[in-house]
Amino acid sequence: MIKDIEPVRISIVVPVYRSAGTLRELHERVGRVAASEKWDCEIIYVNDASPDRSLDVLNQLPGVPAARTVCFRYNQGQSTALLTGIWMAKHPLVVTMDADLQDEPEQIPALLSALAPESDVIFAARAGYYESGSRLVSSFLFKYLVTLASAGRIPAKAGLFMLARREALLPLFPHLPYRPYLIGLIARYRLRCRALPVRRAPNQAGETSYTLRKRLEVAGRFFATLFSSRQSSERALRIWLERNVKEGC
Repeated sequence: MIKDIEPVRISIVVPVYRSAGTLRELHERVGRVAASEKWDCEIIYVNDASPDRSLDVLNQLPGVPAARTVCFRYNQGQSTALLTGIWMAKHPLVVTMDADLQDEPEQIPALLSALAPESDVIFAARAGYYESGSRLVSSFLFKYLVTLASAGRIPAKAGLFMLARREALLPLFPHLPYRPYLIGLIARYRLRCRALPVRRAPNQAGETSYTLRKRLEVAGRFFATLFSSRQSSERALRIWLERNVKEGC
């Protein structure tokens, strides 16, 4: 298991949008976990043109654990933010997670323990009553369609809280300028996926941006990503990044 390899070198990528109220606690909790597990760890916060005070909070975070902030000039969406953070990650293992504390940092060691040599991605299969009944139903239906359309390659209840080998994700980067859906790319490139049931915490703010309309939009992006052949050259990708991304903002 990966936990037997010392030291564990891991980059944690967090998309930031209207997250000012939870960023400090998230940062502190990741720091405690990283120190307890003795990881060589960095956090990459991708500020997706957040209109609140998120950037101010990011600029005031403690220096431990080590963190970098990346800013988009315009809102690009969660998957583009995550894939950009993965592109900038310096460690061989990458965790992607939300900033709202529904994805709990304390669960990351369990994902690491589940990463076997034959696995590229370990998804946290969401469990628990973390949002209203109607939203849970729409979430279940969407994830069922994803599993079905991917011929079972994407496990049931898989979300964007996951651990991956960065090397396995390299073929995904040329799709970045076209705002792909990250799970759609993982299915498209037939990465070797497993799932670990993980309890998902309720949203502290008591709200979610994932309305039925939003889920339908995401479903459309999943299918578009799964079947689209659009990708950029390495030069075009770098030009897109230079125009849209700023590090150390």
